[in-house]
Amino acid sequence: MPISGPSPGLLSSSLCRDPTVRNICREQLHYTIRRGFRNEHPGVLPVGEYLSGSVDAGLYRLRYAEAGSNLWTLARQAAKRLGVRIDVSGDENLRIVTDDVSVSPVKAVRGLRKVARKRYTRDLISDKSHQGVVATCLFLENKSKDLARLVSCRTPLSFGDWRYLHRARLDSLPLRGTRGFAHRSKIRVAADAERKTRPGLQLATKRHNIIQDLLESLLVKQGHDVTINNAIPRQRLRPGVEFQLSGSRVMVDVVVCYDQPGSMENAYQRKYDKYFSHARILPLVVGSLGSWYPRNDEIRSILGINGRSWGSFRLKARLAAIQGSMEMVCAHFHHGAPNPEAEDNPLFP
Repeated sequence: MPISGPSPGLLSSSLCRDPTVRNICREQLHYTIRRGFRNEHPGVLPVGEYLSGSVDAGLYRLRYAEAGSNLWTLARQAAKRLGVRIDVSGDENLRIVTDDVSVSPVKAVRGLRKVARKRYTRDLISDKSHQGVVATCLFLENKSKDLARLVSCRTPLSFGDWRYLHRARLDSLPLRGTRGFAHRSKIRVAADAERKTRPGLQLATKRHNIIQDLLESLLVKQGHDVTINNAIPRQRLRPGVEFQLSGSRVMVDVVVCYDQPGSMENAYQRKYDKYFSHARILPLVVGSLGSWYPRNDEIRSILGINGRSWGSFRLKARLAAIQGSMEMVCAHFHHGAPNPEAEDNPLFP
């Protein structure tokens, strides 16, 4: 969606290398301000304050003046509407400033779009409704383009996955057999109910193992000699992946948990407390609906994995978590049917 704002071309012309063009533009700006003040011209024209839409220092009187309409007045209106500030502190240092972003006029459109996205995102994650809770967890990792790739036209997710994914993220899936569909944490209850059945346990294990296999493949390509599910002597613990790094014992254990920041933090801490006395433990926490715990990236930095390989693994792990969870939800609705696509879809309230 395009954002209307101060004209980048207009502001750039005031910094043009051609002195004639530069002087004409600035003189038009000064004339516009003086015309607004009429006969009460200040000693120093408040150029920056005027362009930023300020009403201080007598600028409030400009709204009653017949200064006409030109590109400068439109730029003032747009800056006031968008809440941006035009910094003209130096002849060669004109900047458009808003929030924590400061851009030159030629980059104003991209900068203003970035600010708008940040503002809308901040408003969304501050909302305590279902959408805000979902966005908060997905926003834990906002540097990659994984989510954009998962919702693009080339997404590897099937239509069968999309049937339930968004409803699961909004916590609006109905529970099979729940009278009146009372408000509860539906995705959690559905997953819990399915995990306690034999098919559910198998699907949860399958989801975990797929992510673990992806991790094993990545580490092997990096030259590590890994062991899988090797029991610790005189213990009942079986870390998922174990290898040696500079003579030290390192364990990486995969856990798939609910897509809530608190749940992901607790899952990480439980894994750490479980193994830290035996070796250096690096928990890998993935949300059941595709969230990525930021501390997972410590594995990449410690092991020196290149960005491209790690990015590919991250996307595949998030995809596997989503597909595995949707398979569990689908099995719950269809009573564990081996071919749920052949059955009727459950009716949503």
